[in-house]
Amino acid sequence: MFSEAAVAALGRRDARSSQQILQSVKDELNGSRRERADSRQMGDLVTLCGGEGHSRWTPWGAGRKAGSPGKRNIQGAEEPRAWAAQPAGPTCRPRRHLVFLKTHKCGSSTLQSVFLRYAAANNLSVALPYSGVYLDAAGSGQSFRVKELKESPFAPPSGKYHLLVHHTRLNVRAMQQVTYNDSVWVTVLREPSAVFESMFHYYHLHKFFGATFDHLVWKLGAHDGVKMWLKNANTRYQGRLGRNQMSFDLGLDDLDTHMDTVLRDAIKILDDTFHLVMIAERMDESLVLLKHLLCWGDEDVMAMAHNVRKDLYRSYLSEQTVATLEHFNAADVKLYSYFKEKFDKHVEAFGRGRMEGEVANLRAKRDKMWKQCGLRESRSSSSKHRQTSAKDHHVVAYQMHVNGSSRQRKYCQDLIRPTPELTQMLRWKQYARYHQRGARSALNLSWSQTFKRKKIKRKTRKGVALPVRRIHRSDRRTANRHRPQ
Repeated sequence: MFSEAAVAALGRRDARSSQQILQSVKDELNGSRRERADSRQMGDLVTLCGGEGHSRWTPWGAGRKAGSPGKRNIQGAEEPRAWAAQPAGPTCRPRRHLVFLKTHKCGSSTLQSVFLRYAAANNLSVALPYSGVYLDAAGSGQSFRVKELKESPFAPPSGKYHLLVHHTRLNVRAMQQVTYNDSVWVTVLREPSAVFESMFHYYHLHKFFGATFDHLVWKLGAHDGVKMWLKNANTRYQGRLGRNQMSFDLGLDDLDTHMDTVLRDAIKILDDTFHLVMIAERMDESLVLLKHLLCWGDEDVMAMAHNVRKDLYRSYLSEQTVATLEHFNAADVKLYSYFKEKFDKHVEAFGRGRMEGEVANLRAKRDKMWKQCGLRESRSSSSKHRQTSAKDHHVVAYQMHVNGSSRQRKYCQDLIRPTPELTQMLRWKQYARYHQRGARSALNLSWSQTFKRKKIKRKTRKGVALPVRRIHRSDRRTANRHRPQ
């Protein structure tokens, strides 16, 4: 564990440069590593130091042995960091403590749907935002809100949740306060240029950047020594969306991404923090590794694409556009390249032939479930059985036509149900489980008002009077009571 002086130095905002502070922390870290040369220890990280100024990446508790008193480590008693050459035997127990860092526009809604369905089917508690989809308030400068989650109407008595799967910036020390010590930590990354393009169109950032997507790429790719001015190039939309988005979601501030030494050390710490970093372009392989990591079944990791744009509204990027966007998101490129290579090593350790067989089996079961549920992509927006997470018609939605048992219908409905609806279902479920019925009126239930009723305007024809409203007997008595004598 680091000395109190080193921790205090990290919290101060003095004239010392970040390089000097980083070097002092490295010295202590190297000393602690000598004591554990034979065993690999997972480390936490202190992401946000509080106060003004940017945060500095520092490992926390890297020299402490697992199970010793003091600050909690994210290492558990039995960490499945590798995959055996043979399938797991009957002694494999499903892992039910999970932290999933949901990154923006990386296929994370598809994975979140898997986790929320598993939690609902197994009566597991999920860390739920009181409203919306974020567990923090990055726009107002607030980090992960531990106090609100512990005092939430959806919180279990212990204050610890089985799963944490909603949007938030990475803050390990804060997230550990509401999760279990043996939680499995996973996340997902995607090719950086595709992330930026998808985020630009999904959140309609043309007003924020003051340019259309093609115009923005042209400005970023200007050559011959010409520097083009770009509105809000180094700021974030609503305090959370912008350049190097994946690095920002994983806890790095914009100043950190410009420092190669800090970025390099941050990537190593992230590698030690997460058991598995999935790759969106290889989703089926990621689901297979996830299944074996958590010891879940094929039905548990069955996934349909959520929050995905239709092909008609996709932008196909040229090589020059990809190069321009990669230069603009250089930190994300380094982050993605490292974990893509690490993912290849996981697949090699799992076995290429075994992986091909499991992927083929997973796709066959998905096709079978697609037919059993009678699923198809919806073309119109006026279907009774239409399920979609779309804000508009640009996102893929599904129609379901199934005549099976009630259990099968429910499974099919949950399979295509949007994640905001799954979140609202879990709010009601956890509220009913952890609170008495009599306490319902004492709590603010504004979170339950998800769907607003449309106001119906009464149409009248010219010259036709509206019917006179009938006066109720109670209203008549009240009127008579206040009539002047």
